[in-house]
Amino acid sequence: MQTNPPSPMQARQPRVFRRYIRYREALEAANRLQTAPDGRRYVIRFNVGQRIEHLVLIFSFTILSVTGLAQTYYKSPAGDFILLSLGGMGSTQLIHHTVAFIFLLQALYHLVLFINNLFVFHHISKILPNSKDISDLAAMLKLDLGLSKSHPHFDRFNFEEKIMYWSLVWGAILLAISGLMQWFPMQVTVLLPGWTIPVARIVHRWEAILAVLTILTWHLYHTLIKTRNFSIFTGKMTMKQMRAEHPLELTYLEHATAAVKSRSWPVKIEFVIQEPGPEPEP
Repeated sequence: MQTNPPSPMQARQPRVFRRYIRYREALEAANRLQTAPDGRRYVIRFNVGQRIEHLVLIFSFTILSVTGLAQTYYKSPAGDFILLSLGGMGSTQLIHHTVAFIFLLQALYHLVLFINNLFVFHHISKILPNSKDISDLAAMLKLDLGLSKSHPHFDRFNFEEKIMYWSLVWGAILLAISGLMQWFPMQVTVLLPGWTIPVARIVHRWEAILAVLTILTWHLYHTLIKTRNFSIFTGKMTMKQMRAEHPLELTYLEHATAAVKSRSWPVKIEFVIQEPGPEPEP
């Protein structure tokens, strides 16, 4: 059957993205686009400091999870084995509290970096949610349900990564507050009623269980199994991976690198992403 080409109203219009970029940001973008000795280009997605932060987070989260769940389920064979291996309940609590202090220090360091980038360098982090995340979520649902063949174009962080990040932030706040309440119950009950301590214990326990399950069943699957994205460890991402997972960021990096040659700042860069049109009828 002969079909007519889609009309201009039916065809999807290209999406135009505009950004203002400062000279310092353009230099950072240029430094992130690298070429290997064999000629292959790649992107520095995470710098050394960010990778170290993530390793410290993995270490502290793992130790806190193991020691915390062992104390909660001390009657289980696994909990009993861990407690005996670590020298008993007292030493396990000491390890838990020490690593919790490291976790809090890292959280404060991360917060200071965030504030410094925002107020000193006027750099708004791409991890902040925006309206595009809602449209990307809707587009992914349509794609997963077979209602669309168009994959949303993601920037530096997609909506799944943002959900994971802010879930971690929210969980860390709950765990820190409820953990400190149990750590210093006498001081807390001077200001608050005594029943807040068992409530804090319940909140701490279930938030910890939820965090562990989320990491094991969602975060590890989406990053290491589904997309095989190891950039948080290596710092690097291939051009192929960037085009598939973060095409907007890659296009931004390429345009920003080209803008380094210009000396008129800030520069407005503009790039077009062509959306695929509707599938022809058979």
